[in-house]
Amino acid sequence: MSIFDNPEQLRQLQNLLNPNQRRPGVDYSSSEDEDESMVVHKMTPGGIGPSKTPGASGKAKSKKKPNPYATPLVEEQKKLPESLEEWQQQQEREDNDILESRKTPEYTMTYRQAVGTEDVFLQMGNRTGSSASCEDLILEISLPDEAMTSDKMSLSLQETEVDLGTSLYRLRLPLPHPVDVDRCQAKYDSEQRKLRLTLRLRRELDYVNF
Repeated sequence: MSIFDNPEQLRQLQNLLNPNQRRPGVDYSSSEDEDESMVVHKMTPGGIGPSKTPGASGKAKSKKKPNPYATPLVEEQKKLPESLEEWQQQQEREDNDILESRKTPEYTMTYRQAVGTEDVFLQMGNRTGSSASCEDLILEISLPDEAMTSDKMSLSLQETEVDLGTSLYRLRLPLPHPVDVDRCQAKYDSEQRKLRLTLRLRRELDYVNF
């Protein structure tokens, strides 16, 4: 006797291979398989491990710790003035920046390293070829078409900022590293009309790199 001679056995075999298949003439309105998928999910390499649900992924993102070494996208808040004089100075600087109509000159920044004989031949120190082992920051500012002499230019040097003003140009530049104001030098070349600032760097790890 063959299995094909009994239709009931074929129907049972069909239900065994595909239990979620709907057959005509059968009411499935109250069936518990109403919300089940007709596709049988197979095991894949992505299914290994804990199940990933939208709620779990949202919690995982919320618990993710920020990287302290990454560059912050939000700028730090400026320090508020502590006295009335500081507040007035800050307001004057902001107003001058808004009303400023002078051009911004072109400038270049280069690092300079004082290398001695013991560093070149004996290599006794901790100096390297990187900018971390450079003592000075050279800032060259080009001032073409400027007829003003150097003694009439206004130059303000702070630990983290340079402010230069002439009749045609205005440059307010934040410095990449703090500098020692008492050990900086300025020289103006009237022929090439370039101002050269030699800024002595003062960084936290200079005692290690020198």
